[in-house]
This record gives sequence, C-alpha cells and structure tokens, in this order.
Amino acid sequence: MNTQEIDQIVARVQAGDRDAFGELVFAVRKELRIFLSAHASSIDMVEEVLQSTLVTAYEIIDRYEHRGTFIPWLKGIARNLLLKELHARSRYVSAEDDVLERIIVGAALESTKANDRELEYVERLRRCLERLPDEARKLIQQRYYGGMAVKDMARLLNKTETSVAVALFRVRETLREAMMKEATP
Repeated sequence: MNTQEIDQIVARVQAGDRDAFGELVFAVRKELRIFLSAHASSIDMVEEVLQSTLVTAYEIIDRYEHRGTFIPWLKGIARNLLLKELHARSRYVSAEDDVLERIIVGAALESTKANDRELEYVERLRRCLERLPDEARKLIQQRYYGGMAVKDMARLLNKTETSVAVALFRVRETLREAMMKEATP
C-alpha cells in the first residue's frame, strides 16, 4: 500500500470511521513490527510497544497532517515508547544485576541512538525539501514518494524522459548541496 492510500485511510479514521483504523493497522503493522524488532531487546517488548503505539496513534490521530508521512509519524511514536520501555528495563536489570540482560538492553539503546542520527538526517532532508521551489518539490514527491516512473512523469508533464531525468538530477544536486550546507555549522 502506498503513502497516498494510507493517508486516505487515515482521513477516513479522522472523519470518524472506526472500521478504517482496522484497515490502517493491517496496512502498517508489519513494517512497524520490523522497525521495533530492529531495536527492542525481546519479542515481548516488540509486541508491547507495538500495541501501545497503535493505541497512542488512535488517540492522537487527529494531530497527523496528511503529507504521505504516516508511517514515519507512527515510527516516531513507536520510537519514543520504545525508548521509554528500554530505559525502564535498563533500570530494572541494573537493580537485578542481570549482566546478560543489561548487555542486551544496552545494545538496544545504542541501536536507537544510531536510528536517532538517521532521523536527524531525514529531518534535515525534509527542511531542505521544503525550501525547494514548488515545481522541483513536486518532481521529487512524484518520483520518490509516489514511486512514479520517469516515463510516466514525462507523459504527465508533456516533456521528454530525458528532460525529466535531467531535471531530477539537478534537483537532487541542489538537495545534496543544501544538505551539506545545513550539516555544517
């Protein structure tokens, strides 16, 4: 299911369609479970945080803004709940003096720190994308968010594939330069 379809389901949930939330859970649970599995210290923690994330998302879904970013938004909720759970688990295993569990929880916390660096990069990219001219941003959204093929974009824009490919290359170069500028203080 693509991001637009997910946003359409979210809109139905926000409009009060409770059954649509079941569809939404079905659409996102696998990706969310994989995300959590990469960072949690146990399968029980994955399931617990997954459930908490879905409940929290349902409670605050009205705050979500339709930008094709529902899954990253959901992962942000999951990340925060996972960190809370890992910190609580870390305090518990320290008190219990369980060395192996402490190592496992420590590795999970370290994994989330690496993910934080990735999230900072994504946030920097989002800011750079927002500063692009509307037409350039639309090209990027169609190609990389919508997964539209260059030939389809060319047909839609009534341009040649080569001109669309060159335009995408230039926009990517502009983004790369903006990212480099934003990374340096």
